[in-house]
Amino acid sequence: SRNPEKQLPCEIEQTEPFYYPDEDTDYIFITRGCIRKCWFCLVPKYEGGLREYNPDLSKMIKHKKVKFLDNNILAYEKHLEVFQYLIDHNIRCEFNQGLDFRLVNDENLKLLSQLNYMGEYIFAFDDPKYETLLNKKVALIKKYISKPWKLKFYIYFNAECMDVSLMIRRVEWCRKNECLPYIMRDENCWNAPNKDFLIDYAAYCNQPAFFKNMTFEQFLHERHETGKKNPNFNRTQSSLKEYNDALARLQEEQK
Repeated sequence: SRNPEKQLPCEIEQTEPFYYPDEDTDYIFITRGCIRKCWFCLVPKYEGGLREYNPDLSKMIKHKKVKFLDNNILAYEKHLEVFQYLIDHNIRCEFNQGLDFRLVNDENLKLLSQLNYMGEYIFAFDDPKYETLLNKKVALIKKYISKPWKLKFYIYFNAECMDVSLMIRRVEWCRKNECLPYIMRDENCWNAPNKDFLIDYAAYCNQPAFFKNMTFEQFLHERHETGKKNPNFNRTQSSLKEYNDALARLQEEQK
């Protein structure tokens, strides 16, 4: 439901998840809500501020793999205890809603680096204004998590109020720092005049094998002009023009 006033009854909200016998992964909330009030995010509207939800991991964890769905685990006052529990019990884990880079420090990064972690450590680079702070924080993060491409950054893009160059700037920041980007498109992108480019660019950035091993132009040729698909030279050229025009604007701004 899109009505934030409609809430599940408590007995349903607190129902223990059902898992089939052959499943090996838990899906858990320790907390709900978030301390942030990002203008594009519905979490504050639907869940409110951060609150403890299911703090007893010994009761919640049934398997040796866990995917946590918390919106901002680093804002939880007991997050160090959570990390230590996962380390002590060698539980494979992932915080797949992202980690708040503004809250990292030596203490929590040391424990994060000791987790039996699945995939990349996910953060968010939603607003270009945080680039200066992020440069400082990513240096601290890499002090503990130094493997190339082990960090991933969600990159939010809104077609109604963001220039494409701002998205490309953040993506190229990721490339420079050997971090993976993952473009999170607002729903208005699906009706934007340049929606074809946005689809192509997200397809490129969100697939590490392509992003790390070829340019966007090479990807476009592979995507639209080879294989079993009908050759689509015009789509390649229109997306490439959108990309190059945005790069030119970005370079002009940086002079």
